[in-house]
Amino acid sequence: MSVLVKDFMKSPVSTCILQADVGKVRDLMRQKGFSAVPIVEIKGEQILIRGIVTNTDLMGAFDDNVPIEQVMSYGVYVIDPEATAQEAAKLMIHHKIHHLLVIEETRIVGMLSSMDFVRLIGNGHGA
Repeated sequence: MSVLVKDFMKSPVSTCILQADVGKVRDLMRQKGFSAVPIVEIKGEQILIRGIVTNTDLMGAFDDNVPIEQVMSYGVYVIDPEATAQEAAKLMIHHKIHHLLVIEETRIVGMLSSMDFVRLIGNGHGA
């Protein structure tokens, strides 16, 4: 039986709005212990994924008042919670990324990081 993304993803996911500044996102990431936060825009009833901010994106941002749009990564890769761990790993390797958003229909239901794979193997799964 294959390990599925939903079995080891992190959930729930905290997001930040597009209008945030570097300081707000940095504080959220520090407070929650996250290495990445999706950036969303709220348009009426819709929540649109606009980007992702990682620790790496924030390393060069020394001014907390800079709009998050200036430092975030716009390429966000997504995966279904029913996908296998192997499918997720292949996607991350192919795109040379460390985070995947887990999307079910139109909702963010989780996030997967390369560290989650380390934990998965370290806990005796998939090896």
